[in-house]
Amino acid sequence: MRYLKWALLAIATLGLVVACGGPSLQSQPAVPEQGRTVATALGEVVVPQSPQRVIVLAQSALDNTLALGIKPIASTYAGFSQRSDYGNFPDYLANKTEGIANIGHASQPNFEAMLELSPDLILSSVDDHGQFYDRLSQIAPTVLVETRADALTTYAEALGKTEQAETLTQEFEARIQQFRQQMGDRLPTTEVSVLRFRPDQVRLYMKDSFCGYILEQVGLPRPASQAKDEVFETVSLEAVPAMDGDVIFYFEDNPQDSMAQQVMAHPLWQQLGAVQQERVYPVSFDTWFLGSGILAANAVLDDLFTYLIDAPP
Repeated sequence: MRYLKWALLAIATLGLVVACGGPSLQSQPAVPEQGRTVATALGEVVVPQSPQRVIVLAQSALDNTLALGIKPIASTYAGFSQRSDYGNFPDYLANKTEGIANIGHASQPNFEAMLELSPDLILSSVDDHGQFYDRLSQIAPTVLVETRADALTTYAEALGKTEQAETLTQEFEARIQQFRQQMGDRLPTTEVSVLRFRPDQVRLYMKDSFCGYILEQVGLPRPASQAKDEVFETVSLEAVPAMDGDVIFYFEDNPQDSMAQQVMAHPLWQQLGAVQQERVYPVSFDTWFLGSGILAANAVLDDLFTYLIDAPP
């Protein structure tokens, strides 16, 4: 009888997709007979004891799920259409994503594909997919996180991997302490500027961005122009002085189409302290911007060790 009930539910749900172009907001998935209750940003969710068919819809969910040792059956991708690798998963996860079905851009996940894959758990964030929560919950139990600070812990609880999450967190915190100790007296006096060169603009990345969050965790100060509780600000060429710091890290949406060369050819750029001290470093767009998970956080920390510890001025 249980299998018959699942079959009838699947047929009914698929019929609603055909009739309405998406899952009906009136139907609900069957609650797992053996499940666990997880507290989420949108209330308690009953998830399977051991999820076997996990779909992730945000890059933070893809990153953290892989870090926890779970390969999802499907994921969306992020990125921007001007990139040559548009449509692919992030480069830094390339050796971990083979066999994962691509179900569209994160902003427009393919709901029909999700239904066909019959997931038993969906993971994402409120910012990315909160507007689809009711629709997603009809496909499978859906766990959305609200902040990057609780993402790893919440995903781990949903996946039954809390011990692994604790280990990952402890290892990351130990690396932070190691970085602080090796920086020593230079830590509070090394202001870090973060720039993003887009095809038609330059952005300063601030405290509320992913990379800004990591810089704050390790204790590196930001220039006054970037020490704000915002994600980014767009600036003009005349604002080149606001890009300065003791160190400048920059990333590009697409190196073949960005304002980097135009900015770096500007006379004001040559006057920046970091430029004159040859402390301007290109870093990965995928890890400093897209990743937003524990693997990306460790990759950012790798860069900080490389440029500020292994190759100090």
